[in-house]
Amino acid sequence: MGRTTKPYGSEVGTPTHLVLYRTPDRWRYAAYFEGPAGIMDGGLADTPVSSRSVTAQTALHRTVEEFTRRQLVVCWEPGDQLDWWSGTVVKER
Repeated sequence: MGRTTKPYGSEVGTPTHLVLYRTPDRWRYAAYFEGPAGIMDGGLADTPVSSRSVTAQTALHRTVEEFTRRQLVVCWEPGDQLDWWSGTVVKER
């Protein structure tokens, strides 16, 4: 009997919350998931630190969609510190 593999992303939990913040070197992020993946974090390599927050939000949104292979709707709100943003995943498209 042949082996069946699950598509990439099927082992990843549902993203629930995104955090985005600017450091002197780059935009950094953390993405929180329900289920097995837990937390994904890192820096947005292709988004210059001088970019506007909406550009970084779009890049992070795209990064999480590519990682999960899901289309997501994210609502962004400013954080309590300068250049910090909080995104809530409200649903999958």
